[in-house]
Amino acid sequence: MIGIAGLTAAQLLPEPLVVAIHVSSDGDRCYAPGLVAAKKHFTTAYAEDVNRNGGVQGRPLVVRYFDDFEDSGRTVENVRAALEEDNLLAMVGVSSSTRGRAVFAELGKIVRSTDVPFITEMSVERIFERHPNVFTMASSVRNELEAVGRTIVSMGVERPVFVGLDDDRYSFALEEGIVMQPGVPVFAKRLRIPVRNYRISQELASKTADEIAALDPDLVVMSVYSTPSAAILGELGKRGVRVPTVILLGRISTITSKKEAAPFRGRLYQIARDGIPNVVSERLRNRIWREPDARWLFPDIANESAPGWKDETCEVDETRATTRILDGRNQRAIARGTQYRDMLALIVDAARSAKKPADLSALREHVGERLRGFTHGREVLRGLWQDWAFTDARTAAVNTLLLQKDVGAPTIALAPRQFQRVAGRLQPTTTLFTSIDLIRLSQISTNEQSFDAEFYLTLRSQDDALKVSDIEFTNAVRSPTNKGKLLSIREIHSGKGNSDFPSGVRLYRVSGRFLFEPELRRYPFDTQRFSISFQAASTEKAFLVQPTSEPAGRSRGASDGWRIIDAYVGSDQDIIPTIGTSLSEQRIVPFYRFNVTWVASRIAVDYYTRVIIPLGFILLVTYFSVFLPHTRFESAMGIQVTALLSAIALYLALPKIDTDQATLSDRIFTMTYAAVATMIGLSILKDNLRAEGRSTLRSLVVGTQRVVFPIAILAAFAWVLKVGFGDLAAFAERVGIKV
Repeated sequence: MIGIAGLTAAQLLPEPLVVAIHVSSDGDRCYAPGLVAAKKHFTTAYAEDVNRNGGVQGRPLVVRYFDDFEDSGRTVENVRAALEEDNLLAMVGVSSSTRGRAVFAELGKIVRSTDVPFITEMSVERIFERHPNVFTMASSVRNELEAVGRTIVSMGVERPVFVGLDDDRYSFALEEGIVMQPGVPVFAKRLRIPVRNYRISQELASKTADEIAALDPDLVVMSVYSTPSAAILGELGKRGVRVPTVILLGRISTITSKKEAAPFRGRLYQIARDGIPNVVSERLRNRIWREPDARWLFPDIANESAPGWKDETCEVDETRATTRILDGRNQRAIARGTQYRDMLALIVDAARSAKKPADLSALREHVGERLRGFTHGREVLRGLWQDWAFTDARTAAVNTLLLQKDVGAPTIALAPRQFQRVAGRLQPTTTLFTSIDLIRLSQISTNEQSFDAEFYLTLRSQDDALKVSDIEFTNAVRSPTNKGKLLSIREIHSGKGNSDFPSGVRLYRVSGRFLFEPELRRYPFDTQRFSISFQAASTEKAFLVQPTSEPAGRSRGASDGWRIIDAYVGSDQDIIPTIGTSLSEQRIVPFYRFNVTWVASRIAVDYYTRVIIPLGFILLVTYFSVFLPHTRFESAMGIQVTALLSAIALYLALPKIDTDQATLSDRIFTMTYAAVATMIGLSILKDNLRAEGRSTLRSLVVGTQRVVFPIAILAAFAWVLKVGFGDLAAFAERVGIKV
């Protein structure tokens, strides 16, 4: 079809802006990873939202996906194909430093000359340090190893041994990076072993263990993936070696789940790539809470077309079929998906800030310049999963935390001493091991948005460095008179070893009034979150919280009128604006905030007895009134009008809920008013039709009153039950809590 000035309709539409997303499904293709599905879901959803709101510079946003299936050659070809895309604005992805090195070895000059902003996942920043348009959403190897190195130095080791891969660039970078850390002793030996498809033979594991045992090291640094690490550590355990081991490439949880690792009895360390154990992202929980019907489950799905299922080289892995949102594997998928979404959002925000109109070349240049401006301490993107900023080396500005698993300990926890980056330098930070055990929730007021809580607070820290005075309860209610917080704290145990309480553990009994934000759309069948939020009272004694493995207070504590169904510990960070060294310089400082949250559902028995049952009788009387004879028309009308007034009076007699939302209770009364008013109207219509002799239409009205009305009321009652209980049960099942 010809459009204006001889142009076709297609030519009149603005050309789209393309962002290429590079992902990596499993190389064996036995399973389609939920992690990849999450990346596609969150980035696609964000692109659709952008287009609904006008696109970018008036142009639609298109995301194209390229999957390399963990093959370096295919990664190179995918990046080449992406660079040849018309209207390519930016690229996101490439998760492996080994595959990334192959890309930049072959296409580095092209990537730099096109000036296409490229946000990768590579940790080895040396690969792209000469490319100012390339960034990474991962922490740099240099920053990670600096924290690991400080930890190794603090251990006082003298004869460490390194075990790495023989053909992996990332493993090489880890090896060289550890050696370069100040104070780290020279490795007694560096072993490079061949690992293929993430596995090694039993003979190689035994040989490697023999070499390590012969060196009698006081530390092993392992960089060979989880399954080979489990095999080697198991062989070391058989030889009686209990040396502390730092896992640089792999996960402690995966290693200890392998039966091969069972004989090993040494302490294990690992970088906390998934955050603090037993602490969830409060930002994620908030989003799940507010959008429970959105897609949050991303299980790995068996790829039935993969040849491995026919020749039996594919193995069934039941752990991949996650059914809980907060399952560890599913949380990792959500994390990676939302991180990719955040990077896409960063690109879009940068492009939208350019002057209009901007051609593609100018837009690329502007986006790259804007991304380089997101430097730590000056500007930050508040993402779905975390806050984002880059270092001067264009790597993600995130702290490196270390986990440890002690011999015989059932769980993994933060190491007692961490090293966090403050003003560009690593500073020691204390880990606060804590437990908050609920005694009672009471005086819950949705109108005042506050509640009373009484609980036991247990604290333990290295060298007894932290006390309750070092903690600020940020959501405690302040007194209207002296502005002090309404808290009562009584010390039960000081941490000294002269009682039945463990030495070094402080115990307090705390009671106070705290604020919360009620969500009342489902009142009176609502579920609320009651949080106690806290952070360091001063940056001079900053800390990280490591809670106990058991959910705080799930099986303990009482609450009047409420039933506790879940509890968790969450974390987020505040972004505090301040001035820099000069008044013209603005700085932003992140400050960790933790919270213990109890999820409780309101017990609605009182509402049933005071509202639902009376409304049921009102509707029942209204229904019975339609069976009165025509001669009692005035009586029937009196009954129905009285029923309507009774429903209104009942509503006015209820305690008022201070909210600008229409609650479920409001809707129940509105439906009651509508039902009774409809019956009144039908009764009047029926009487008028009798006088005019329209028997057919009158019969229809009678049928509506006597048949349709009760069916509609029963359907409405079933809907109330579903909203009140069915949705709660479904949500609890998805999250993985018991109701």
